[in-house]
Amino acid sequence: MPEQDSTAQKVAIVCANMIDIRRCLSSGPTGDAVLDDLVATARSGGDVTAAVNTLHEVLQAVTSDVKGLHAYGDNGRTDRGPHGGPVSAPGLRPGEPVFLCPANRCTRHWWPQGPVPVPRCAISGQVLRQDWL
Repeated sequence: MPEQDSTAQKVAIVCANMIDIRRCLSSGPTGDAVLDDLVATARSGGDVTAAVNTLHEVLQAVTSDVKGLHAYGDNGRTDRGPHGGPVSAPGLRPGEPVFLCPANRCTRHWWPQGPVPVPRCAISGQVLRQDWL
């Protein structure tokens, strides 16, 4: 299960930072083809483990930064309970909405921030799905 958790976290980082990652890759020797491969694999419902690990390695090489995808921070991380749902965080009350990956493929989350539109998944294009704490 740890490999799946790591993969889900990496996919969440990609989803939350797709534009910046694409910009970074465009300056490299392979362009953004590796990102397109990951997106195509995810959209087809395939196992993205190899594709996301390749993207991570390419980013490490292009940027000379060992952090790779993790250089983009925790933007896609959230803690999940045993059934895949979010775990309450300090200061949040049960019944509060949280928006999650529509395909349940990654750990991306988004907290409602006033009258702004709910973000879309950068991979599927679907609006993040609403869940409740």
